[in-house]
Amino acid sequence: MGYIFAFLPYIFQLLLIIHMIKRNKPFVWLWLIVFLPYIGGIVYFIMEVLPELIHSQSVSNMGSAIDGRFHPNKKIEDLERLVKRQGTISNIVQLADAYSEAGNYEKAVELYKSCLQGPYEHDGEIQFKIVNSLFRAGNIPFAQEALKIFKEHNEISNQEQAIIEILVNQDFAKLQDIFDNTSNFEVGYNLVKHYLEIEDLDKAEAIVEEMKEIRTEYPMYKSGQNATWFKLSKRLLSDAEK
Repeated sequence: MGYIFAFLPYIFQLLLIIHMIKRNKPFVWLWLIVFLPYIGGIVYFIMEVLPELIHSQSVSNMGSAIDGRFHPNKKIEDLERLVKRQGTISNIVQLADAYSEAGNYEKAVELYKSCLQGPYEHDGEIQFKIVNSLFRAGNIPFAQEALKIFKEHNEISNQEQAIIEILVNQDFAKLQDIFDNTSNFEVGYNLVKHYLEIEDLDKAEAIVEEMKEIRTEYPMYKSGQNATWFKLSKRLLSDAEK
């Protein structure tokens, strides 16, 4: 039994490192946890893990659930109160995420930028959230500038980021390749939008027709975000044909 207790600090340290890696936290935390195992671990737990646990508990106790999800305005109000009580980077980012999900991109970008300080000055996750929010808001030149800043200290690390990068850079030839190979409906929507902007109605119709065929063959595309992107694509095409 004594051996188990002797290994507990090392197990705790390992769990913190795993948490840091899975949450894409700044690399400086690794140095603190490893080289200051007790103090660094406690600081990381207080700054990063504890706020997540508190927020998770507060969310589990919230009311106003709709279809298993909380009403966006209610969620934002709860997060605003949480940030007033505990203005940690983790809580501020969660509030910014909620603003972005609700379409309030200006507030989201403002909060994300306020987090870029100290060990988070070049945080890739937060910087790319700025890129994404600016793109969603339609501020392409600002999104392109934010992408340049992101790439000064970070690299594209997953498919979602790679697609956003292509969208921000308006590389529609690559977008067409991605749609042809992955059947990504968000990419399809952006292609339809682009082809209509350059008045190439035939290509826009071809994308929507391809979406219809995919939905027929794969029912999973008839629900969730795929259904939303398909409806938006059809609406764009319908408005253009009037």
